[in-house]
Amino acid sequence: MPYEQIPYEVEDIQLPEKVASFIQEADKRCDAYYAAELNKRYPKYVPSEPAQVYAALKFVTDQGLPLGEHFIEWGSGFGVATGLAALLDYTATGIEIQEDLIEKAERLLSEQGVDAQFINCSYIPEGLIEYETLGTTDLEFDSYGQTDNPIYEEMEIPINEIDLFFAYPWPGEQGMMLKLFDLLAGDGAILVTYFGDREINIYRKL
Repeated sequence: MPYEQIPYEVEDIQLPEKVASFIQEADKRCDAYYAAELNKRYPKYVPSEPAQVYAALKFVTDQGLPLGEHFIEWGSGFGVATGLAALLDYTATGIEIQEDLIEKAERLLSEQGVDAQFINCSYIPEGLIEYETLGTTDLEFDSYGQTDNPIYEEMEIPINEIDLFFAYPWPGEQGMMLKLFDLLAGDGAILVTYFGDREINIYRKL
């Protein structure tokens, strides 16, 4: 397994005023989303706990773990983690396949004065095949379409030059996200995963 888990315990930290304001507005919009029963379109979608996500991103930043400033959120939804990374001065990009969620994320960040990019596509790039096995999702390179350095359109750098990844996978997809990180990330890249309330793991590609 060419990645290692970095010890981390979820922290409750004092949030900067701008971060707290951003989270408060994001929570309000998520609540409105559910109140309108729009979540029926995405029944597996449950928002993360933004303060915990921010604390984890700040931890890896303070520890100097990412080798640079490029951040990607796989499955960005409302764009909360992407916005939090931008507030930590990362060049932040959210990858989201649902166009209406992209629109909500862009509106949220624009109105909060947070600068980030969103790309409307699958976080599984061309050259990878996704398949079901024993009730879980797995990935492998397509031997007919494999590229040495997969990219997301609209990004200026290949995926293996991303320094920090964040993912909150759906149930049954935790292993697939780790496989995605294993296949795509460059040496030294960091992955922060949110698996549920106070269940945050940090990995480094070897």
